[in-house]
Amino acid sequence: MKNIIALAVIGIASQTIVAFAGPEEKAPVTPPPTPPPCPSFLRPNEFDIGAFGTWAPWTGISGQGSPRGWGGGLDLEYWFPWKYAGVRFEGTGMSVHGGGFTTTVHPFPGLGLPARTVNVPSWSTGAGTITAQAALRLPLDDFWCGVHLAPYVFGGFGGLFVGSSGGRTFSETVTVTGPVTVTNANGTVTTVVPAGQTAQRTFTGKRLNAIRNNVGTDRVLGLIGGGLEYRFTPNIAIFSEASYNIVNGASNNFVQFNFIGLKYAF
Repeated sequence: MKNIIALAVIGIASQTIVAFAGPEEKAPVTPPPTPPPCPSFLRPNEFDIGAFGTWAPWTGISGQGSPRGWGGGLDLEYWFPWKYAGVRFEGTGMSVHGGGFTTTVHPFPGLGLPARTVNVPSWSTGAGTITAQAALRLPLDDFWCGVHLAPYVFGGFGGLFVGSSGGRTFSETVTVTGPVTVTNANGTVTTVVPAGQTAQRTFTGKRLNAIRNNVGTDRVLGLIGGGLEYRFTPNIAIFSEASYNIVNGASNNFVQFNFIGLKYAF
Protein backbone atom coordinates (compact mmCIF):
# COMPACT_ATOMS: atom_id res chain seq x y z
CA MET A 1 0.00 0.00 0.00
CA LYS A 2 2.85 2.34 0.82
CA ASN A 3 4.44 1.60 -2.53
CA ILE A 4 1.24 2.57 -4.40
CA ILE A 5 0.99 5.87 -2.54
CA ALA A 6 4.68 6.67 -3.26
CA LEU A 7 4.27 6.02 -6.97
CA ALA A 8 1.18 8.27 -7.12
CA VAL A 9 3.01 11.13 -5.38
CA ILE A 10 5.99 10.83 -7.79
CA GLY A 11 3.66 10.89 -10.86
CA ILE A 12 1.79 14.00 -9.68
CA ALA A 13 5.06 15.78 -8.84
CA SER A 14 6.56 15.05 -12.29
CA GLN A 15 3.51 16.55 -14.09
CA THR A 16 3.67 19.62 -11.87
CA ILE A 17 7.33 20.14 -12.70
CA VAL A 18 6.59 19.93 -16.44
CA ALA A 19 3.68 22.40 -16.15
CA PHE A 20 5.79 24.97 -14.29
CA ALA A 21 8.74 24.54 -16.69
CA GLY A 22 6.91 26.38 -19.56
CA PRO A 23 6.83 25.56 -23.30
CA GLU A 24 9.78 24.12 -25.14
CA GLU A 25 12.27 26.76 -26.28
CA LYS A 26 12.81 27.14 -30.10
CA ALA A 27 15.99 28.20 -31.89
CA PRO A 28 15.91 31.87 -33.13
CA VAL A 29 15.11 32.36 -36.86
CA THR A 30 17.60 34.52 -38.82
CA PRO A 31 15.85 36.66 -41.53
CA PRO A 32 17.29 36.42 -45.08
CA PRO A 33 19.64 39.27 -46.05
CA THR A 34 18.12 42.23 -47.94
CA PRO A 35 19.04 42.01 -51.66
CA PRO A 36 21.26 44.84 -52.88
CA PRO A 37 19.57 47.56 -55.00
CA CYS A 38 19.60 47.07 -58.78
CA PRO A 39 22.62 48.77 -60.34
CA SER A 40 21.89 51.68 -62.70
CA PHE A 41 24.13 51.96 -65.75
CA LEU A 42 23.30 55.69 -66.13
CA ARG A 43 25.29 57.48 -63.50
CA PRO A 44 25.74 60.98 -62.09
CA ASN A 45 28.76 63.10 -63.07
CA GLU A 46 29.06 61.35 -66.44
CA PHE A 47 30.96 62.70 -69.44
CA ASP A 48 29.81 61.07 -72.71
CA ILE A 49 31.11 61.15 -76.28
CA GLY A 50 28.84 60.01 -79.14
CA ALA A 51 28.91 59.65 -82.93
CA PHE A 52 25.91 59.19 -85.24
CA GLY A 53 24.54 59.27 -88.77
CA THR A 54 22.17 62.07 -89.83
CA TRP A 55 19.25 62.42 -92.23
CA ALA A 56 17.58 65.84 -92.51
CA PRO A 57 14.57 66.56 -94.76
CA TRP A 58 13.67 70.24 -95.15
CA THR A 59 9.99 70.64 -94.31
CA GLY A 60 9.65 74.32 -95.15
CA ILE A 61 11.03 74.19 -98.72
CA SER A 62 8.42 72.34 -100.76
CA GLY A 63 8.01 71.50 -104.40
CA GLN A 64 9.79 69.23 -106.81
CA GLY A 65 13.25 68.19 -105.74
CA SER A 66 12.80 69.24 -102.08
CA PRO A 67 16.15 69.26 -100.22
CA ARG A 68 17.37 66.27 -98.21
CA GLY A 69 20.58 66.14 -96.19
CA TRP A 70 22.74 63.08 -95.40
CA GLY A 71 25.76 63.09 -93.13
CA GLY A 72 26.85 62.55 -89.55
CA GLY A 73 28.01 64.23 -86.40
CA LEU A 74 29.47 64.16 -82.91
CA ASP A 75 28.05 65.11 -79.53
CA LEU A 76 29.53 65.77 -76.10
CA GLU A 77 27.41 65.41 -72.95
CA TYR A 78 27.84 66.08 -69.25
CA TRP A 79 25.28 64.79 -66.72
CA PHE A 80 25.12 66.62 -63.41
CA PRO A 81 25.38 65.06 -59.92
CA TRP A 82 21.58 64.96 -60.17
CA LYS A 83 21.89 62.44 -62.99
CA TYR A 84 18.53 63.24 -64.56
CA ALA A 85 19.72 66.55 -66.07
CA GLY A 86 22.69 67.56 -68.20
CA VAL A 87 24.05 69.67 -71.05
CA ARG A 88 24.94 68.68 -74.62
CA PHE A 89 27.04 70.16 -77.42
CA GLU A 90 26.46 68.78 -80.91
CA GLY A 91 27.90 69.35 -84.37
CA THR A 92 26.78 67.83 -87.69
CA GLY A 93 27.95 67.96 -91.28
CA MET A 94 25.72 67.11 -94.25
CA SER A 95 25.63 66.96 -98.02
CA VAL A 96 22.30 68.54 -98.93
CA HIS A 97 20.81 67.36 -102.21
CA GLY A 98 17.85 68.49 -104.30
CA GLY A 99 16.66 65.98 -106.91
CA GLY A 100 16.18 66.68 -110.60
CA PHE A 101 12.75 66.95 -112.17
CA THR A 102 10.99 67.86 -115.42
CA THR A 103 8.97 71.02 -115.97
CA THR A 104 7.25 72.94 -118.75
CA VAL A 105 8.67 76.24 -119.98
CA HIS A 106 7.79 78.72 -122.74
CA PRO A 107 11.06 79.46 -124.56
CA PHE A 108 11.31 82.78 -126.36
CA PRO A 109 7.80 83.93 -125.46
CA GLY A 110 8.09 86.81 -127.91
CA LEU A 111 8.23 84.31 -130.78
CA GLY A 112 5.03 82.58 -129.80
CA LEU A 113 6.67 79.15 -129.72
CA PRO A 114 4.83 76.23 -128.08
CA ALA A 115 5.67 75.12 -124.54
CA ARG A 116 8.54 72.69 -124.10
CA THR A 117 9.30 70.04 -121.46
CA VAL A 118 12.82 70.35 -120.07
CA ASN A 119 14.85 68.28 -117.63
CA VAL A 120 16.03 70.38 -114.67
CA PRO A 121 19.20 68.91 -113.10
CA SER A 122 19.77 68.11 -109.44
CA TRP A 123 21.99 70.16 -107.14
CA SER A 124 23.97 69.60 -103.96
CA THR A 125 25.87 71.64 -101.40
CA GLY A 126 27.44 71.26 -97.98
CA ALA A 127 25.73 72.33 -94.75
CA GLY A 128 26.32 71.97 -91.04
CA THR A 129 24.92 72.79 -87.62
CA ILE A 130 26.45 73.56 -84.23
CA THR A 131 24.14 73.59 -81.20
CA ALA A 132 24.17 73.83 -77.40
CA GLN A 133 21.38 72.02 -75.57
CA ALA A 134 19.90 71.29 -72.15
CA ALA A 135 18.68 67.71 -71.60
CA LEU A 136 16.53 65.67 -69.20
CA ARG A 137 16.60 61.85 -69.02
CA LEU A 138 14.79 59.10 -67.09
CA PRO A 139 16.93 55.98 -66.41
CA LEU A 140 14.40 53.14 -66.31
CA ASP A 141 16.80 50.85 -64.45
CA ASP A 142 16.10 52.97 -61.38
CA PHE A 143 12.64 51.35 -61.37
CA TRP A 144 13.00 48.07 -63.32
CA CYS A 145 16.04 45.99 -62.54
CA GLY A 146 18.05 45.19 -65.66
CA VAL A 147 16.15 47.59 -67.98
CA HIS A 148 19.07 49.87 -68.90
CA LEU A 149 17.00 52.11 -71.17
CA ALA A 150 16.59 55.87 -70.85
CA PRO A 151 14.17 58.10 -72.78
CA TYR A 152 15.31 61.74 -72.91
CA VAL A 153 14.27 65.16 -74.21
CA PHE A 154 16.38 68.17 -75.13
CA GLY A 155 16.17 71.72 -76.42
CA GLY A 156 18.60 74.47 -77.30
CA PHE A 157 19.92 76.86 -79.90
CA GLY A 158 22.76 77.16 -82.40
CA GLY A 159 23.52 77.95 -86.02
CA LEU A 160 23.02 76.57 -89.54
CA PHE A 161 25.87 77.07 -92.01
CA VAL A 162 25.53 76.56 -95.79
CA GLY A 163 28.20 76.03 -98.46
CA SER A 164 28.86 78.33 -101.37
CA SER A 165 27.40 76.22 -104.18
CA GLY A 166 24.90 78.41 -106.05
CA GLY A 167 23.14 75.85 -108.24
CA ARG A 168 23.46 74.40 -111.74
CA THR A 169 22.79 75.78 -115.21
CA PHE A 170 21.07 73.84 -117.99
CA SER A 171 20.26 74.47 -121.65
CA GLU A 172 17.85 73.16 -124.25
CA THR A 173 18.01 73.49 -128.04
CA VAL A 174 14.75 73.73 -129.99
CA THR A 175 14.09 73.63 -133.74
CA VAL A 176 11.98 76.50 -135.07
CA THR A 177 10.07 76.25 -138.38
CA GLY A 178 9.19 79.48 -140.19
CA PRO A 179 7.57 81.73 -140.60
CA VAL A 180 8.47 83.18 -137.19
CA THR A 181 8.07 86.91 -136.68
CA VAL A 182 8.67 89.33 -133.83
CA THR A 183 6.74 92.52 -133.21
CA ASN A 184 9.12 95.29 -132.19
CA ALA A 185 8.40 97.99 -129.61
CA ASN A 186 7.60 100.53 -132.35
CA GLY A 187 5.02 98.21 -133.87
CA THR A 188 7.05 97.02 -136.83
CA VAL A 189 7.18 93.30 -137.61
CA THR A 190 10.49 91.52 -138.22
CA THR A 191 10.77 88.08 -139.78
CA VAL A 192 13.11 85.91 -137.72
CA VAL A 193 12.73 82.65 -139.66
CA PRO A 194 11.34 82.87 -143.19
CA ALA A 195 8.50 80.63 -144.27
CA GLY A 196 9.53 77.09 -145.20
CA GLN A 197 12.84 77.34 -143.40
CA THR A 198 13.99 75.90 -140.08
CA ALA A 199 16.41 77.20 -137.49
CA GLN A 200 17.75 76.05 -134.14
CA ARG A 201 17.59 78.23 -131.06
CA THR A 202 19.14 77.46 -127.66
CA PHE A 203 17.80 78.79 -124.40
CA THR A 204 19.47 78.46 -120.99
CA GLY A 205 18.24 78.37 -117.41
CA LYS A 206 19.62 77.96 -113.93
CA ARG A 207 18.54 75.53 -111.24
CA LEU A 208 18.89 77.44 -108.01
CA ASN A 209 20.26 75.81 -104.88
CA ALA A 210 17.09 75.99 -102.75
CA ILE A 211 18.98 75.98 -99.45
CA ARG A 212 21.43 78.65 -100.55
CA ASN A 213 18.64 80.70 -102.11
CA ASN A 214 16.48 80.59 -98.96
CA VAL A 215 19.03 80.52 -96.15
CA GLY A 216 21.98 82.42 -97.55
CA THR A 217 25.25 81.58 -95.83
CA ASP A 218 24.15 81.01 -92.22
CA ARG A 219 21.19 81.42 -89.86
CA VAL A 220 20.42 81.12 -86.15
CA LEU A 221 18.28 78.12 -85.21
CA GLY A 222 16.44 76.72 -82.20
CA LEU A 223 15.57 73.05 -81.73
CA ILE A 224 13.51 70.69 -79.59
CA GLY A 225 13.60 66.90 -79.68
CA GLY A 226 13.83 63.57 -77.92
CA GLY A 227 15.36 60.13 -78.14
CA LEU A 228 16.15 56.77 -76.56
CA GLU A 229 19.44 55.46 -75.19
CA TYR A 230 20.23 51.84 -74.29
CA ARG A 231 23.28 50.86 -72.21
CA PHE A 232 24.94 47.50 -72.79
CA THR A 233 27.40 48.28 -70.01
CA PRO A 234 27.89 51.33 -67.77
CA ASN A 235 30.20 52.66 -70.51
CA ILE A 236 28.85 51.53 -73.91
CA ALA A 237 25.49 52.60 -75.36
CA ILE A 238 23.50 53.02 -78.55
CA PHE A 239 20.99 55.81 -79.16
CA SER A 240 18.62 57.30 -81.72
CA GLU A 241 16.90 60.69 -81.66
CA ALA A 242 14.94 63.23 -83.68
CA SER A 243 14.67 67.02 -83.46
CA TYR A 244 12.69 69.79 -85.11
CA ASN A 245 14.90 72.70 -86.09
CA ILE A 246 13.34 76.15 -86.37
CA VAL A 247 15.58 78.31 -88.56
CA ASN A 248 15.49 82.10 -88.58
CA GLY A 249 13.49 83.09 -91.66
CA ALA A 250 10.49 81.64 -93.46
CA SER A 251 10.54 78.23 -95.16
CA ASN A 252 13.87 77.12 -93.67
CA ASN A 253 12.76 74.64 -90.98
CA PHE A 254 13.92 71.04 -91.12
CA VAL A 255 13.70 67.77 -89.19
CA GLN A 256 16.94 66.06 -88.16
CA PHE A 257 17.14 62.32 -87.44
CA ASN A 258 20.30 61.10 -85.69
CA PHE A 259 20.52 57.31 -85.96
CA ILE A 260 22.93 54.40 -85.45
CA GLY A 261 24.43 56.44 -82.64
CA LEU A 262 27.27 54.95 -80.58
CA LYS A 263 28.24 56.42 -77.22
CA TYR A 264 31.00 55.93 -74.68
CA ALA A 265 30.40 57.12 -71.12
CA PHE A 266 33.29 57.97 -68.79
